Amino acid sequence: MSRQEWCSDKLSKLLHDDSRIPVLHEIKEHLSELPFEEAVQTAKEFELPLVFDCLNNSNSDQINLACEVLSLCMSKLSLGESIDRYCVPLERALNHPNPSVKLMALMEIHRNALDEEIHCQLCRKQSLLESVVKCLGDDDLGVVKNASDVILLLSSTPTGIRQLTSSEMLNAIGKTMSINEVIKLRFYEVFVHIAAESDGTQRLLESTGLMSQILTDLENTDVLLRINVIEILSKLVVTEHGYKYLESQGVFQKLFQYFNEGSDQLSLQLCEPGILRFFGHMAYWKPTEVLSKYQVPLNRLFHNLESSDFPLVAVSFDILGHIGETNEGKVALDTAGDRKVLRAVEIVRERLGSLPNEVKLRAMSFLENLFRMKDSDPKISNLIQKWFNKLGDDGMDFVFKYVKNPFSEIRLAGLGILNSLCGHHWGQENIKNTPGLVEFLLDRRVETMKECKEATFDIIYLLSSSPVFDKITQLRLQAFVKEGPFHVQAITEVAIEGD
Repeated sequence: MSRQEWCSDKLSKLLHDDSRIPVLHEIKEHLSELPFEEAVQTAKEFELPLVFDCLNNSNSDQINLACEVLSLCMSKLSLGESIDRYCVPLERALNHPNPSVKLMALMEIHRNALDEEIHCQLCRKQSLLESVVKCLGDDDLGVVKNASDVILLLSSTPTGIRQLTSSEMLNAIGKTMSINEVIKLRFYEVFVHIAAESDGTQRLLESTGLMSQILTDLENTDVLLRINVIEILSKLVVTEHGYKYLESQGVFQKLFQYFNEGSDQLSLQLCEPGILRFFGHMAYWKPTEVLSKYQVPLNRLFHNLESSDFPLVAVSFDILGHIGETNEGKVALDTAGDRKVLRAVEIVRERLGSLPNEVKLRAMSFLENLFRMKDSDPKISNLIQKWFNKLGDDGMDFVFKYVKNPFSEIRLAGLGILNSLCGHHWGQENIKNTPGLVEFLLDRRVETMKECKEATFDIIYLLSSSPVFDKITQLRLQAFVKEGPFHVQAITEVAIEGD
């Protein structure tokens, strides 16, 4: 049977409802088995409207099969061909009640939108774009994610962003956004993602009123909505233009005034973690400026470390550790925080044993970030040594205690702190002078967990090139490295013949 005859035969059979499922199976199997070039030619000749018609059915098996066949056929077409030939059926698919159908259409549109020329063609198809926008209001999160991806891809060009902000599209956006608060937040995420791309796109969105709408909801009576808006805006504040825009709109002042005396305590309790994370994103990105300019949220973070609210303690450790990851962040914390970093290290020493495991891990991660030096710098190393000394005269014994902890998660966190200390000459000296520590690390019998074995190996690898050890210890460390992290020592048994 020729290709043309095969196509004609299958299409004629698809006209009959009863034969559609078996015929769709045949089409799928046939196209899957064909050599690539033959499959491409067959897909070009095979007219798909009748396969799209198979979607107009309540039988989920038929719908899913039709989606598979459509995806298989359209993926073989050259870019733009499916949009030219099947634009109307694709648009109908975007409005289908079954999420699988919407996903099929969205993925095909996304595939085509990756091509620059087709991208421009798609931007001119107003009705199709409106249907994509409506998909952001779908109940299926897979559909929402794919619709969001298509919108972000289309808005990545001047033509696309102009089309997205046209009056017709804004009407479609407004209607879908008004369905409920959850859907509105989905659009806010998309808008902020687009605004973060460049100063130009941010200004364009601002001119439509979309950005001001987001900022207005920072004062919404719905506290949960406010919390989500704060989180979404965190993605904008880490861009130069976004930072300036939010600062000019008084957003920072509005958020940080929550910490003033007399503020609504319920709102503060609910919004504080999100506001502090927002501040953490700002401070990580511009530590020197932010920490010197906005002392109130910084002081709040340090204050929280002694709180009885364990989730808030954990969040505060996370944020301070994040800010302290970079060398600039360490200096800014030391300068703006006065002696507060020293006190924070003391708090870890005092509270670590009594904290719940999850909070304990976050506190240990805070120490690891604080002690780890990104780029070699004697001044930074001296600063870190000053902080480390606040663990006490037996600071390395304190760390060693957690390296030996029976729980693997705690042990791994302890090894992380130890690893961060290996980056300093004084840290290596401390490790050398801690009785039993090097022997413990070299003893392969004490560790059974894969992750801990790897973490131990990383530490020994760093120590193996250190000049602080004597020649014999250096050779033992280097031999360990040569054998790898998972070496198993052979046990020699000597059989003694009895009388």
